[in-house]
Amino acid sequence: MSNKINFKVCGLPAKYFIPFFIVIMIAAYGGFMPTVTIYSNDAGSYVATSFIMTIAFLMAVGGIFFWLGNTIPIVNNYLGGACLLPLIGASFLNFVGLVPETLVNGTKVLMSGGFQDAYIAMLLVGSILVMDRKILLGATARYLPTILGSQLFALGFCMLAGLVTGFGIPEALFNIGAPCMSGGSGGAMTTLPKLYSDLSGTDMMPMAGQFLCYASIANVLAVVMAAVGGALTSKTKGLNGNGDILRAKGATMQTEGEKRPATSADYVALGSGIFMSFCLYLLGNILGSLPGLSVIPGLAWTIILGIIIKCTGILPAKFEDNCVYSMNFALKSLLPMLIAGIGINSLKFSTLSEYFTPGAFIVIFLGVLGAFIGAMLFGKISGLWAYEAGVTAGLCCCNIGGSGDLAVLSAANRMNLLAFASISTRIGGALMVIWIGLLYPLFH
Repeated sequence: MSNKINFKVCGLPAKYFIPFFIVIMIAAYGGFMPTVTIYSNDAGSYVATSFIMTIAFLMAVGGIFFWLGNTIPIVNNYLGGACLLPLIGASFLNFVGLVPETLVNGTKVLMSGGFQDAYIAMLLVGSILVMDRKILLGATARYLPTILGSQLFALGFCMLAGLVTGFGIPEALFNIGAPCMSGGSGGAMTTLPKLYSDLSGTDMMPMAGQFLCYASIANVLAVVMAAVGGALTSKTKGLNGNGDILRAKGATMQTEGEKRPATSADYVALGSGIFMSFCLYLLGNILGSLPGLSVIPGLAWTIILGIIIKCTGILPAKFEDNCVYSMNFALKSLLPMLIAGIGINSLKFSTLSEYFTPGAFIVIFLGVLGAFIGAMLFGKISGLWAYEAGVTAGLCCCNIGGSGDLAVLSAANRMNLLAFASISTRIGGALMVIWIGLLYPLFH
């Protein structure tokens, strides 16, 4: 007997969602879309849908593809389907002409007008403040150097792959390797393109689709390497801790996170979190514009500010929780809409085949392998078991985020190390963004 499919899109079961969906379709294809006229110095004027129409359409279409990505076996756990399908699906709808031009224009206005920045602000600040302070501080001495060593190897292997494949170092490092190690699908789709846009002065958001495709490939490779690495190291003495991460007998590291509510019925608290996240984003932008400090981009300064606040404890826990509420609001309510918007606005479906080249695969493979080897080596030097360090500090820096962590740890049979994997995804992704921000000007 097959398992019953649980349909829920935009928080609604099918019998409630479908009538609302029909309303959106009638408005979109029946000539009832509310529109505004946008005046541009470059393109004159053009008609675009209002935010209400644009957001409703993206929530509905993105939500359906997101549900499909979460439901289809294999695709959901190993290929990042929940994030990949809304991107490709929405792009395909636009490609075959099923998205009216005014709605395409409306999506362009929404996505180019700062919606992605708002999402990034809530995601970055909340993802750091949600970490347990004891884990964050306890990991610094042993685990953080392991992540840094892993990233050094990953970057070095990507540079080598660039020379071998003919891509060259800048292309291999920034456009193929970095998206696979920038903090999951969110980093690949939003954070990294925004960072490149700030650094180069040109719009790099159209690269978001390409970056997500590469991150999905890296996710599959990380899962495979976790499984193969576990089988190989279990037969080699001194490399596999059988689930323990610290080599020293009797030594422990805090792995139990603080019990935090994921959300709150106090909507003022949610608003407070959004407000603080936006303010820290603005402060990061200010610091990134000051003489002497501009060597670190504003986005990286926002990450640094979040880490300082978390480690010093200068912000009371209840206010940190508010930022966590805003992060979860972005992740649970806005993510499908964001991905669909990127698919329509930034990803040309006809160019998808260009991304999956043998050369790009070699760069990604060597980058993930470098992260794995580097983490094992530096982990052993830092007093950690090599395989456990390789899986958490290495491979969990090379996937699509939280679902990627679960897939990698499941393949490695190391689910007890989820806290460390979370550090790698969040803090490791943030560190990679800082690395890239520092290296980018040297190669351009």
